[in-house]
Amino acid sequence: MKKMLTAAFALAATLATTAQNPYLPLWEHLPDGEPRVFEDPDNPGKMRAYIIGSHDVTYKSYCGNDIRIWSAPVENLTDWRDEGPVFSHYVNGKWDTMFAPDLVEVKDKATGKKTYWLYPHSRGWRRVPMVCKGDRPDGPFTPVNLNADGTACVDGSIIDFDPSVFIENITDRKDPDFARGFRAYVFYGFRHSTAFELDQDNMYAVRPNTQIHDYFIPASERYGVIRDPKGTQYPALYKGQNPGEFNFFEASSIRQVGNKYVMVFSGYSGPDYGLGSTNSALRYAYGDSPLGPWRSGGVLVDSRGVVPNEDGTHLMGMNAAHNTHGSLQEINGQWYVFYHRPPRGFGFARQAMVAPVKIEWDKKAVAKGGQVRIVAYDPYARNNEWTAEASDGTKYTGAEVTSEGFHIFGLPPYAYYSAGIACYMSDQQWLQDNFDVWNNSMDLANIPNGGIVGFKYFGFGGLAKASKGINAFNGTKTGDGTKLCLSLTPKGKGAFRIHVMLDGPYSNATWQGKEIAVVDVKDDAAQKAASYEVAVPAVEGLTGKHAIYLVIEGKGSEGLLDLHGIGFSKPGIKCNRPEVPVVTITVDGKAIALPSAPMFATNDNGLMDLTHYQAYAPLKENSTIKATAQGGDVKFHVSKIVDGRATVRCEFNGKEKVYLIN
Repeated sequence: MKKMLTAAFALAATLATTAQNPYLPLWEHLPDGEPRVFEDPDNPGKMRAYIIGSHDVTYKSYCGNDIRIWSAPVENLTDWRDEGPVFSHYVNGKWDTMFAPDLVEVKDKATGKKTYWLYPHSRGWRRVPMVCKGDRPDGPFTPVNLNADGTACVDGSIIDFDPSVFIENITDRKDPDFARGFRAYVFYGFRHSTAFELDQDNMYAVRPNTQIHDYFIPASERYGVIRDPKGTQYPALYKGQNPGEFNFFEASSIRQVGNKYVMVFSGYSGPDYGLGSTNSALRYAYGDSPLGPWRSGGVLVDSRGVVPNEDGTHLMGMNAAHNTHGSLQEINGQWYVFYHRPPRGFGFARQAMVAPVKIEWDKKAVAKGGQVRIVAYDPYARNNEWTAEASDGTKYTGAEVTSEGFHIFGLPPYAYYSAGIACYMSDQQWLQDNFDVWNNSMDLANIPNGGIVGFKYFGFGGLAKASKGINAFNGTKTGDGTKLCLSLTPKGKGAFRIHVMLDGPYSNATWQGKEIAVVDVKDDAAQKAASYEVAVPAVEGLTGKHAIYLVIEGKGSEGLLDLHGIGFSKPGIKCNRPEVPVVTITVDGKAIALPSAPMFATNDNGLMDLTHYQAYAPLKENSTIKATAQGGDVKFHVSKIVDGRATVRCEFNGKEKVYLIN
């Protein structure tokens, strides 16, 4: 495993979230995100986008002690706010681990009161089917189906792995549920798919006089290989539908699209477009009702970042594979697929990702040949569709893995971006972890000769007016004097060049890349972070959005540089790597050693934020503790010394670090 960024090494970063991919701060690790749009409880009439996820804060296993929620106003998808740990459960001296959750809203038809039902997927013994409710989408939430001592779910609680709930609003006066106003369905399963209709009175049990639908969606061992028992029948599929096309693994989720329903799930993919089989992809199916029957729709997104190889003879992935989980959500009239990425393929520090998609459906019932078609969306492409195709006949139509996030018109060029948003890496092991809540960055470390790093895309054409939750921004105009700014640290392994390529890493017929600049770094360059700038007039006056690739040329096989960030500047607009404060704590005049990594969560300590650090010093009752910071305005609060222990709280830009001194 690669090293984590240390506080001393993290010289700078931006604390602002700007909606690029990953769209939450790079220190946040929120996988299994279920997207929803609800009314803002504090601003009636205003809507917010919510992402409800588990929380990778142990670094040794999946998830953590809490369900985490972030949200943003739909009119500004660059303004994400941490709603905190909205739910946890403590029983018998331990905190439950929380896996992939879901959250739905039910509105009382008579009173208009909204109730929010949380399905936290606790992994506590006999508590997996736990269901909670609250009056706000950000909690608090109270369990509704636990026994008196909170150790187990009551009888009738059978919901299992990765639960997803769908609320079907009833508007037909002839429908038997019209007075109630809704029906509810739950879908779940790991390598085995199950669904049933929920009892509206309690939202956790099977609705009376309805059945459990087991072997709901065909599950696979790998792409095209069914793992369900031989001879299994699938009533939830259309007659003639090949069960081997679904490839269900886990992560059920359902949405309504027009007059149809779309089932999203983690499903083995890859051989259908020439890659190896992986469950790091989301697939989809569609039908006429929440319980099907279903037809297979294909791949929704492959988090490996599928692109053509150098000569275009086949497709390949440019990101690491592990697993993924997510769903679809429409925001401001635009559909997005939400998923997560595992840096380096490391599954215990996953990050939230998003990509726009184009969804087409017809009014014809699926039973009569109606379809739902989902492909990657590009506002500047022909028919607004992006695909990856190779000369061997393979074609990938799922969402494109980019650096953009919600910036679907391209990233505003005159800004600084962490290297951690790179979406094309010829070696995925370069990507470093970061758990420093003051430092919104991730490095690409030890990039060698021949290494390629790509960022898709920069909006050189600008955005004239706000659109789809993204504010207007200026592009690069002719005569701007635009410079590319690279923040990097030479590794002292000899001189090297960085070839700056526009649109593609290769200047061939497949990629049609164009070299627009060269950055030369001398063999005696100081081994410290510095900004390297070069004029790039070729980007001035461009329309739309374009990719930038960095191709490294040097000698030897060792790493030549660490890449910290990228951006563009012009006279009057700088592209600076923001500085992160470095804290020093002294005890009786002597500096004490401060750890670079925080205390990670366990079921014993109950941590839900990686903001606590353990330090040691010889403390006496009359010891003097002082704290200072270099590189930022940090507020300190030093506690009294009690029983040889003290606490130093450090606040920077609204985020706190807590040093526990023993």
